[in-house]
Amino acid sequence: MLYIEVSEIVRLQFRLHFIHSSLGGVVRAVIGLLHSDLHQRGTVGSICHLATSVITVAPGTRGLGAVAKITRRTKSGKLMQDEEIFSINEDLTVTIQSKRSHPGSTPMNTDESEVDPTAHLTFNLRLSDTQREAKEKLPLPFVFSKEKKSALLHPGTGSGRILYEPDANDDYDQEDPDDDLDV
Repeated sequence: MLYIEVSEIVRLQFRLHFIHSSLGGVVRAVIGLLHSDLHQRGTVGSICHLATSVITVAPGTRGLGAVAKITRRTKSGKLMQDEEIFSINEDLTVTIQSKRSHPGSTPMNTDESEVDPTAHLTFNLRLSDTQREAKEKLPLPFVFSKEKKSALLHPGTGSGRILYEPDANDDYDQEDPDDDLDV
């Protein structure tokens, strides 16, 4: 068995791509075997991130053979995941017993678990139909009707005088009309 460092694998991948590109060819596939129990989790994750397809093989439950989890990345970057149960016969032929996933591929969620931010709130963010109608009918501040807008922009025939009639409660001082002296 050959052991190669992860950094050397990445360099080898780029060299293969460069050599084939300069010759006019294209590298269709690079297939490698990685024992995840021999490497750190971060290293395995980095290599899986570089790969377009990852097949993870694990022993099956209840003696049903082995389980192959196939994760592949499409050209658009979407992750698809399939799961197959298989067994290896005495003559070394592989028999696929069943597929656990739906027919075709199912999209895989890249996040561990998608959290609903509105799940445990103490207030309601959703509106009922009657609340939505009331909200739509509510006039917004500084949004004027056409009549009010035209009245503000085109004043009528009145002048700009201010008419003020003093009340009995007004404290008007003849010596300090603007009430700015504290005597």
